[in-house]
Amino acid sequence: MVRDADLSLANWLARVLPPGTGVRFDAPRAAWEGRVSGSAFVSVFLCTVRRDTRDLPRSGWSEMRDQDGRLVGRQQTARYYRLSYLVTAWAAAAEDGGGDETSRQTLEEHELLGLLIDACTRTDTIAADHLAGTLAESGIPCFVRCAEDDDGRSSESLWPGFGIAPHAHLELELTAAVVPPLETELAPPAREIVAVARQKPALGPSGSAAAATTAAAAASGPNGPAPARPPGTVRRWERTTIIEPATGRSEQAPRAPQSED
Repeated sequence: MVRDADLSLANWLARVLPPGTGVRFDAPRAAWEGRVSGSAFVSVFLCTVRRDTRDLPRSGWSEMRDQDGRLVGRQQTARYYRLSYLVTAWAAAAEDGGGDETSRQTLEEHELLGLLIDACTRTDTIAADHLAGTLAESGIPCFVRCAEDDDGRSSESLWPGFGIAPHAHLELELTAAVVPPLETELAPPAREIVAVARQKPALGPSGSAAAATTAAAAASGPNGPAPARPPGTVRRWERTTIIEPATGRSEQAPRAPQSED
């Protein structure tokens, strides 16, 4: 994913920066200072990669089904990561190295950084035709912005490791999604399902079903109304069998007639 993010960012920068401006992904180095030849370029150095915990979608699984409605796979929710880049601009200096040329060089570098700020102001996503690799295949937008300094992080601590004096820079943040692989190893579908409900007579005061039936018959009389149904008795029963043939379609066997107890 990181390489695809770099390539996607390079495609976006090629659209934002003036034609001929180079893009490099290595760390700034002392050899870049005082160059007297070559075209201007920007260094996009990847500083940190963090899991994005802001505005995350609900975790869970999504189901993939074929045309017949059969489950063929399950997939977890995409994970989002924030990639922070330290961006510096480098323009060639004049051979004489005069004060005016130094100012011109600095202004040219500031102009490149300003174009990135303007681009992040106009849009917060990278166009789909600029995405590369898995980022393009996922179909999920990638967000880009000029990142603020948060979580106590500061890019100033990076310059001693570069071995050069601090340079005009900004932090660019790319938020990209990683889609987990589709899980296709699932349990085989059921070949037959049988559902049965049976009558459950209630217990009489003596604790037996026969006692409850005898008491109800005595209370009704030979010609009286039918006794009330004892509590706990199931009123209906039904049996259904579903058989899945080799073709993959489900066929339902004829339903047994329903009866009232």
